Amino acid sequence: MNGFGLGFNRQRLIGALLTLATALFLMAVAPRFRYRRAARRASIAIYALVVAGVLTWVVLWALGVGSFK
Repeated sequence: MNGFGLGFNRQRLIGALLTLATALFLMAVAPRFRYRRAARRASIAIYALVVAGVLTWVVLWALGVGSFK
């Protein structure tokens, strides 16, 4: 179990979100993709959320807050 009390693996969640952001970004550079601007913004937003979440987790881990094992 992780610190959230849910049964998912934190690293897999982060990897899946980064893969989604990468796929959206690659779709945004495709020449015939209709929603290029929206896909680019969504990929940047997802990536920023993942980075913020990881940084928060690292700070909490470094401070010893919660049950991060």
